[in-house]
Parts: sequence; structure tokens; C-alpha cells
Amino acid sequence: MIDEKRDEKFKNLETLRCYFMTGKILVTCSGISSTGKLTLQAANSFILRNPGIFERHLSATAIDDKKSEMLKDNAFLVVLDGCSDCCSCKKIQKAGIEPDIHIIATELGIEKRGAEDPFFSEIDVVSRELKRQVNDQD
Repeated sequence: MIDEKRDEKFKNLETLRCYFMTGKILVTCSGISSTGKLTLQAANSFILRNPGIFERHLSATAIDDKKSEMLKDNAFLVVLDGCSDCCSCKKIQKAGIEPDIHIIATELGIEKRGAEDPFFSEIDVVSRELKRQVNDQD
């Protein structure tokens, strides 16, 4: 009886692990400009509204050699850059990795405004574009 309960509990944990191990990783810009902040806030908004889509979310500044290796092993990589400088994309490309999806906030009509905070409407625009492109890939 105890072994059956333990096995059932393990099976449920394994199911949860598989649900969250999607192989999709989101990398966002880490800039302090309005568009850099926007990518982080749009990613957080998307992840809260769509749990389970991404296995992991990384800021570009957090990517070191160990994480670069992890990114190479994953099947699907989404990069969300704030502007045409494409700092996040350049960081992963240095490691020899190309994104499956690359979204640039300023190409969605969003203006870079110094270090101001992003508007809620901008967060929504980027989050919706992220959802559209991820859904198109599935």
C-alpha cells in the first residue's frame, strides 16, 4: 500500500516535470532604457498569463558559458530585444546559437524613450506579439 502511494506520487511529479520541461527558453534584453525594461515586463506578463509555455526565462546578462551550453541543448529559443542594437541576440550568437524567434520591440512601433518606464499598452503589444509568434510555431 505504501509503495503504491509513493509510486502514484512519483508519477504525478513526473507528469508535472514533463509539463514544465517544454524545451522553450525566453531570453530578454537587460537594458535600462524604456525598451529594455519593456522586454522584461512583457516577458513576465506573458509568463503569468500563459504558464507552462516557457521552461525558463533568462536575462541576457545572466547568460554565462554554462547557460550557453544549456541553450544549445534546448530545442526552441525565443529572444526578445528592446531595440535594433539587439544585445540579447548578439550575446547568444557569440555562443554560436541562433534564435528560433527574434522579436524587437522598436520594430513593433514602440519608441525608445530614455530610461522612462514602459507604458502598459506597450507591454501588451509586445506580450501579444510574443504569444502570436509562439503560437504560430506550435
